[in-house]
Amino acid sequence: MVRTIRSAGFCVLLLTLTLVGLLCPLARAVDPIPEGKVAVLELVPAKTSIAFLLTGWPHDTHGTFKLKRGLIRIYPATGKMDGIVIVDGSSANTGVRMRDERMRSSILEASRFPEISFAPQRVESHGTPQGEFPVKVRGLLLLHGTRHDFTVDALVTRGANNTTIHCTFVVPYVEWGLEDPSILMFKVSKKVRVDVTTNALLSWIPSTATPTAYFQRR
Repeated sequence: MVRTIRSAGFCVLLLTLTLVGLLCPLARAVDPIPEGKVAVLELVPAKTSIAFLLTGWPHDTHGTFKLKRGLIRIYPATGKMDGIVIVDGSSANTGVRMRDERMRSSILEASRFPEISFAPQRVESHGTPQGEFPVKVRGLLLLHGTRHDFTVDALVTRGANNTTIHCTFVVPYVEWGLEDPSILMFKVSKKVRVDVTTNALLSWIPSTATPTAYFQRR
């Protein structure tokens, strides 16, 4: 049961990539696009939820993580993206104290790797940027020292000055090299479901602006 947490923790990290992927097409959703500028999306931690579900027998494991911060830069003309989204590795919470402590200390090793991050690279495709539209974003997830290529599908809903992004995806954690937590009759799925909903604020900066340390951080 304690080892069930391994997949849970990993899920959370993946959740992070989700957050970012949803935001990119947002830059194209502004009409008109300011000439000579790039879009900057800032995720709002207080308006972000990251939840995971690991199905199993005799019970399922539900948990959450907290977004630490997220800032993404989008180039409307090319679909290129950069920036970073960071999840607080020590915020893992399943409601069971002993299980959570085990996840943070032995599985995620939060003292050594306090942050789990996702760096978006580009928008692969997106629907018509009006109302609610789909988007597919590719990026790199850095987890426990290893980068994974990952593509996420999401739905973006436009607002006056902000945007809501939602996505649900499945992470094949065993296939990715993590240990299967199943023990004898206690079985859990080899895949974890992750649900992410976030709110992003949009602003514009000159395309010639010098990248800040925040954007350069990886």
